[in-house]
Amino acid sequence: MKRLPALAMLLMCSAAPLALTPVMATPAFAEAATTSPTAVPSSVYARAEAVLPQHINELIFGLSVRPQWIGDGAEFWFERNTPQGPDYVRVNPVSNQTTPLFDHDALVSQLAAASGRPLARKDLRLTGLKLDAKTGSLEFSHDGRKWHFDPTQSTVSPTAATNRSSTSPDGRWMAEVRDGDIYIVSVADGSARRLTQDGANSPYATPLINLKDMAAQGTSRPETSPMVIWSPDSRKIATYRIDRSSARHLSLVQSSPKDGGPPRVLDYVYPLTGDTDIPTSEGLIFDIETGQRTAMQTPPRPVLYYGGPWYEWSADSKAVFERQPTRGYGALTLNRIEADTGQVRKLTEDTSDTYVDFYGHFWTYDDKSDTHFWTADPDGYAHIYAINAQTGARRQLTSGNWRARTVAGTDNKAGRVLIVGSGREAGRDPYLRHLYSVPANGGQIRLLTPEAMDHDVSVSPDGRFFVDNMSTIDQPTRSVLRRSSDGRIIMELGRADISAYLAAGYRLPEPFQTVAADGVTPIYGAIFKPADFDPAKRYPVIEDIYTGPHYVMTPKSFEAAMTGRNANAVAQIGVIAVTIDGRGTWGRSRAFQQVAYKNLHAVGLDDHIAGIRDVASRNPWMDTSRVGIYGFSAGGYDVVRAMTRRPDFYKVGVTASGNHDNRLDKATWNEQWMGTELGPLYDENSNITWAPKLEGRLLVAHGELDENVPPLASLRLADALIKANKDFEFMMVPNADHFLDAVPYYQRRRWDFFVRELLNQTPPEAYPMRPFD
Repeated sequence: MKRLPALAMLLMCSAAPLALTPVMATPAFAEAATTSPTAVPSSVYARAEAVLPQHINELIFGLSVRPQWIGDGAEFWFERNTPQGPDYVRVNPVSNQTTPLFDHDALVSQLAAASGRPLARKDLRLTGLKLDAKTGSLEFSHDGRKWHFDPTQSTVSPTAATNRSSTSPDGRWMAEVRDGDIYIVSVADGSARRLTQDGANSPYATPLINLKDMAAQGTSRPETSPMVIWSPDSRKIATYRIDRSSARHLSLVQSSPKDGGPPRVLDYVYPLTGDTDIPTSEGLIFDIETGQRTAMQTPPRPVLYYGGPWYEWSADSKAVFERQPTRGYGALTLNRIEADTGQVRKLTEDTSDTYVDFYGHFWTYDDKSDTHFWTADPDGYAHIYAINAQTGARRQLTSGNWRARTVAGTDNKAGRVLIVGSGREAGRDPYLRHLYSVPANGGQIRLLTPEAMDHDVSVSPDGRFFVDNMSTIDQPTRSVLRRSSDGRIIMELGRADISAYLAAGYRLPEPFQTVAADGVTPIYGAIFKPADFDPAKRYPVIEDIYTGPHYVMTPKSFEAAMTGRNANAVAQIGVIAVTIDGRGTWGRSRAFQQVAYKNLHAVGLDDHIAGIRDVASRNPWMDTSRVGIYGFSAGGYDVVRAMTRRPDFYKVGVTASGNHDNRLDKATWNEQWMGTELGPLYDENSNITWAPKLEGRLLVAHGELDENVPPLASLRLADALIKANKDFEFMMVPNADHFLDAVPYYQRRRWDFFVRELLNQTPPEAYPMRPFD
């Protein structure tokens, strides 16, 4: 077979793509390469396509209940997905009653009449649905337009596009940004007052703009909502102004605008790791009646990613709070800033000789008790602390060798805090979430969710009830309403309906426990099998990898297994798909995570290999002589490091949107895990440095409008591979952003690559993927 030059550029477009020739077989595959490949039937791809996360709701119904709480009490509504279409249900926990949120047939009829397009009941899809608790009216989007439904009159009418403004809590005022300056507009008569005069060149209340917003509006200066935070009494706003004058700019070309026009150049601010000239913000407070401007007495704050600072108002409107990490994440501080003077006082601070885990940090302010809830891990496990918003007095609420993750809510009348944690219950997967009730003033912790499952909970605003979606990856979701006082189940809300999924022959994922490469540390993973699995056969293994220290890759809930990963779909091409979490990742102790610090390129792979080999030793249908790997973002980085550090194990890989050199990526994530000092450490942890060691078959893919990891990361990798005379394949996807899995064509070409290079078979020719909604 004739080989292409070192780099084969594949452009994805409506025309036929440039064909790519497989790389030459390595010795481990030489025998397979001498046989004639067998053709994979289209039915295999159809089987894989049906269980992609974008389509799974056509086979599984009622994956979870997502309550939308009404007001400050306990009533809520939720959307229930059924084979006949969505139902919108209102629940009153006090009376233990459920009713339709509205007359579904009336809404369908009126929406069809108003839009001039027929609408079947099963096709009703209301996105961004909001309920006015006082009037019962609904605002929602449907078929690309915004609508208003008045249930008392059964009338539907179109609404105008969202106004670029921020409304005060009392509804009297709107804040807007016009040509960089802040205006306060009266809702009653539309009169406007200008608060600032000098925003033309350095705008107020304007964040660093996300490239995705630029691409959506087709301009480097898109309209955005003003970034102002109103005080509870509606008398003041907290905001900021960002100095962009010396900040790094990157530019990307949108080669194929959807309107068919000429290419667009999008210019955006994007600080890279280690940059010294960076955007900085100045915090400001305005009195909207007098126009008085108060500067927060803080030094300029670095802004290292899209957006800007976030401020939280005190319940009495006298102060704002900010959480501020130092550059390099050696310290994390909670500050109180007085609204009248701008004076700053440190309420609490955590420091570390290595890093404070900002990505895994939880902070929330409870305005009813004037208390901040804050996580810290000085004892090696993250736990919840209560911090007095006036004095900064700090009290530890949880302790022990387990992880307290978040505060899900508070029942202030009962004096209890509701905390989500994991790893506390002996003999269980340490990642399974449970809800606990903790006395606000100290005392014994009470387990509210005793079932040995993952509990995905949402607590009512008054803290008296919670919705619990309990499941594991092999036990479909049961959704219930429980009392937070004792965890008692008071209402069944639904169960996942997997009858169509099972009738189609699909299998449930299987969790497993194994040990790390040290032979001691327990680690956990999951296996996904093809629908036609035969234990008498030998199957290649493909790992879906992501070892970012802020993340847990293996799903724990049934919903996450079905919608959060592509492993189930990949398994259907005729492989065993695997996820696994080795040392260096999130969710357990600090010691478990910290091995990744300044060590991203070396950590974890041996744990993954040891774990997969151990599971395969108990399951002879897993063929560890044929192992593939794919990953996205930090997982894309993992793919290349696996194929350069452990090419004896990982033979075929697909890397998507990979941050292949930590210096060519966002300052935030990389400085959290690698520090701010560039040099030899960054060289050693760069896939660019390791590119000459690549073996096996590799497909590199990136979206041309990737807002999160610049495409230059994959292009630098390509350049290094070319210089090393390595064969590989390359795919740049027009109009695609960071999440390439949202592109059906990319999904199909990933299957093609594994079918051809790992299974030694011929993919179905140009299999037509369905579009994603």
